[in-house]
Amino acid sequence: MGNTNKEHYFFSDQKYICFLTSCQNAIRLTGVPEYSSRYSRKDFNQHQLLTLLLFKEYLGARYRDFVNLIEIMDIVQEQLHLNEIPHYSTLCKFSKRIPASALNRLFQKACSFMSEWNNSSSVVATDSSCFTPDSASTYYSMRTGKTRHDYLKTIISVDTTYKSLLSFNITNSRCHDSRIAPIILRASHLVRKSPCYVMDKAYDSERIHQLIHEDLKSQSMIPIRDLHASYVSGKYRQIMASSFDFKIYRRSNMAETVFSILKRLFGETLFSRSHRQQVKEIKLKCIIFSIDRFLKNQRVCNVL
Repeated sequence: MGNTNKEHYFFSDQKYICFLTSCQNAIRLTGVPEYSSRYSRKDFNQHQLLTLLLFKEYLGARYRDFVNLIEIMDIVQEQLHLNEIPHYSTLCKFSKRIPASALNRLFQKACSFMSEWNNSSSVVATDSSCFTPDSASTYYSMRTGKTRHDYLKTIISVDTTYKSLLSFNITNSRCHDSRIAPIILRASHLVRKSPCYVMDKAYDSERIHQLIHEDLKSQSMIPIRDLHASYVSGKYRQIMASSFDFKIYRRSNMAETVFSILKRLFGETLFSRSHRQQVKEIKLKCIIFSIDRFLKNQRVCNVL
């Protein structure tokens, strides 16, 4: 039976209840149907399972350990209206069944919480980092002779003022960052328009400058690969070579800071085996990071 006295429970500052409430609101507003089929058993609905999946990732627990924790969390059971505790395999199968498009919409809704709370324009930084889909150490891999799995490159765009995510792209290919940059920039622009986009010299391309200036109607701050070159090609690259602002460019470090926070809080190792599930795992990390950043800035229990 759930604990009816919400003033007495062991959650510090109601942090977990805040997170669960935010997840429930985001899932409801995203439009995820309660049941995947009218023939479902209806033991649990998709809103409950998806909230539990996000909560599991938020706690950094494995499926079996997480279910054991939920069994002793009466206040969480009451919050999610759980009449019984799902088996760990139920959550595991649901994570494989939930479409990636639903997670994309949920991430957009989580980002919109921050935008609706504070829609002021800010400098946006873009950078890339990797998540390792293997829990084995390098030393163990050398001893056993088994090669480590390849990494998944993730490129993000970040609001440098509030250190919140605006967009991301995941790939296991070794393509150059500048090829994926247009996708990230357009997705970020849809969430929040920025007066300036800052990136490191890996993104130095006339095509990217042109996209930012002409399509996004904004400014770019990308250093030339060789600042001491006698000749710089391209109209916007020539302008950048003559009017580069180091003070604004320093904000590009915020993208690395966000990656550091994301990996320290929610881990950089992926435990899923298939590439499809690894991508979903990174998306879940991005969703819970966005909700967590919103709660830390908002400091309230309810999103709505």
